[in-house]
Amino acid sequence: MSVWYAISGLASCTSRSLASGALLWLATACGLVACTSATPQLDTLTQVEPDSTRQRAMRRLSLASAYYEQNQNDVAQQEVRAALQIDANYADAYSLLGLIHQRAKAPALAQQSFEQALQLASQPPVRSAELGAIQHNYGWFLCEQNRFAEAQTQLGRALSQPGYASADKTNKAIEFCKKRATPADTRQHNH
Repeated sequence: MSVWYAISGLASCTSRSLASGALLWLATACGLVACTSATPQLDTLTQVEPDSTRQRAMRRLSLASAYYEQNQNDVAQQEVRAALQIDANYADAYSLLGLIHQRAKAPALAQQSFEQALQLASQPPVRSAELGAIQHNYGWFLCEQNRFAEAQTQLGRALSQPGYASADKTNKAIEFCKKRATPADTRQHNH
C-alpha cells in the first residue's frame, strides 16, 4: 500500500474510523522506513569494492602517472593534487608528487612529499607492497641526492617488505647507488 493511498484513506475516514486510519498510515510509514534502512548482505563470493572516495582518487592518480610517464610534469602534478583533494591520506599520491618534485629539481619539496608518503603508508593497516614501492622511490631520490647510506637503508627496507614485487628494480638501484657512492668516497678520502 502506498503512503499516498494511506493518507488519502485517512482524509476520508470518519471520526470513528480515524484511529484505525491513523494506525494504517503509521504502519505503512514504518514499513517504508524499515525497507529503506535494511542493508543488503553480500554473499561470501562477492568482494567489497574499495571506498568510492579512494576509487576517485585512484583514477586521478592513474592519470597523473600517465602524464608523468609522458614527461608532462605540470599536468601530472595537477592530477596528483586533484587526487589529494579527494583523499588527503593517499600515500601513493604523495610518492608520485615526490617523484615529480625530484624531476623538477626541487629536493626540499620531494623530501617532504616522500616523508609524508612514508608516514601515511606506515599507518595500520600497512600494505607492504605499497610501502615497499614508496621506500624504493624515496631511496632512489636519496641516491640522487648523494645521501648513499640513507638510500641504502630505504632500498633495503623496500626489499624486506612482504609482497613487494619490484625486487629486481630495487636491486639494480642498490648496485647503481653503490657505484655512484664509490667515486664520492674516493674523492672524500683524497682531500
